[in-house]
Amino acid sequence: MNKEEYYNGLCSINKKAFKMFEKYKFDSDTFFETGCHTGETCIKAVMLGYKNIFSCDISHGFVTETINKLRPHDVNYLVETMDSSLFLKHVAPQLDQKTTFWLDAHGWGGGCPTFDELEVLKECAVRNDHTILIDDLHIFFRDTLLDKLKNKILEINENYRFEFVNLHDDGSDNVLVAYIKG
Repeated sequence: MNKEEYYNGLCSINKKAFKMFEKYKFDSDTFFETGCHTGETCIKAVMLGYKNIFSCDISHGFVTETINKLRPHDVNYLVETMDSSLFLKHVAPQLDQKTTFWLDAHGWGGGCPTFDELEVLKECAVRNDHTILIDDLHIFFRDTLLDKLKNKILEINENYRFEFVNLHDDGSDNVLVAYIKG
């Protein structure tokens, strides 16, 4: 299946997500996701041309499903059943190329580790210019938490720019994008 066929088969919200990942891919060949769920975001990354994919989930069933979806594709991947912060600590020091991070590990009984994930990126990442996308702002990061989230990202690199993306039809900005273009 080619990129256009894949895109045409997506529902509205997934088309918006696909376009968002495409817009913020920049020059990255590596995609890192926390919270793989059923692997659909990893497949979006494959269809967008990412060559290296890292993902994790606390659910072994979701990890198995994601691996099964990635297996037929010609990409390098590592998908583990692991807490997202621990997985980041394990992998981030190896990422010397610009990476797109999709921080989406929350719910399903695992809390919301986003601040911990950002701290790991600050402390362990080789680079400080990765693109960071954080999902579900409208659920987990209302009011003053959004400012704290942005400040935490600025601790990684004060040159980050921020944009918001609305994937849902309710009008709420639910994805924060932090990027350094150039």
